[in-house]
Formats: sequence, structure tokens, C-alpha cells
Amino acid sequence: MKKVAVFGNTGGGKSTLSKRLSEITGLPLHILDKIQYQSGGIEVPHEEYKHTHEKILVTDHWIIDGFGSIETVWLRLNEADTLVFIDTTAICAFLVGD
Repeated sequence: MKKVAVFGNTGGGKSTLSKRLSEITGLPLHILDKIQYQSGGIEVPHEEYKHTHEKILVTDHWIIDGFGSIETVWLRLNEADTLVFIDTTAICAFLVGD
């Protein structure tokens, strides 16, 4: 596990899991919301985001937390050696239906 993509539903615990994985493995953590948006929620120019994303992908070790954009998600998923999909709706549906 050298390149980990963590993605899924909003509020599902991606960031918490990603931070913990980073602590355990020592892999650098990159949170896409912090790359894609400036403080105050202002979106960075798309070309700037893509350039930063590409620079991360060519490194040997990373955890990338989030979805980003449809244009970059497939590049990231193809490059990752480990995919972690968080789907809390399935868990909630199971708990509610039980």
C-alpha cells in the first residue's frame, strides 16, 4: 500500500479514516478539498488544481482524500494501488432496515 485513494459520500468519515491511515502508514496525506478550494470556499482555477493533482500522482507514496473533479478522479483511481470507498448510505440502510 503506497498509493491510496479514499473516496465516497460526503460526511462519511473519509477525512477521519485518511488521517488515521496516514498516521499508521506514514504516507503523506493530500486532502482534495484543500487543494481545490482556498480558505473561504473560493475555488482555485481548474488548471491550477489539475497541475497540483498531477504533481501528487507522480510521487511514489500518497493518500488522497476526496473526489476532486470527474476529470481527475479516473486518473487517481488508475494510479492508486489501494482504493477505499466509503458508502455510509449502505450502512445506514442496513441499520434502519434491521
